[in-house]
Amino acid sequence: MRYNNMDFRTTEAEDILIAVLTLTFAFTIAKFSRNGFHETIFGALYILLISFIAVLTAFLSHELAHRQVARKFGGHSEFRIWPMGLLGSIFMSFFGFVAAAPGAVNIGGIYGNERIGKTALAGPGTNIVLGTVFMAIAIVTFLIPPISSVFVSLSQINLYLATFNLIPFGPLDGFKVFTWDLRTFAVVFAISIFLSVLSFAIF
Repeated sequence: MRYNNMDFRTTEAEDILIAVLTLTFAFTIAKFSRNGFHETIFGALYILLISFIAVLTAFLSHELAHRQVARKFGGHSEFRIWPMGLLGSIFMSFFGFVAAAPGAVNIGGIYGNERIGKTALAGPGTNIVLGTVFMAIAIVTFLIPPISSVFVSLSQINLYLATFNLIPFGPLDGFKVFTWDLRTFAVVFAISIFLSVLSFAIF
């Protein structure tokens, strides 16, 4: 995520749609790769649908959280795709790993490490909350597999996106949070890792 003054475009909806579809296919391919690419047509369509719902929920909530906090601080924001990130997401998915960096919310008019850090934290923080809620619902509904499996995917993808984006490197959210407050970063990153591992372990 970059923070500077810029001219905002009017194609944000298109960029969001491209990112959602790319991540949907990436998570679907990653799931296929873990199964040795052996799926029935029904199974493939089911995985595609669940991936779409999960990505739509996790990705949009993440980006909208950034936007909401940015605007609270008086800044401007707009999501933009990153072509190399889109290609990387698809490429890595064939190896069972999704590099979830299709783009970012570019923000202008916000200054100071604290405001930048809080804006960056809003995205993964929202994913952690949603991932935890969906995990709880999946546990409660475990006797109804068709329902539980949906919430398992919602939980895992939310928590995965939170953990990935909290890596303290380059343009990822984690670097901004780390620069702002090391203790906040350490606590939130540890929580996201723990919940991600827990989600994959119990399901």
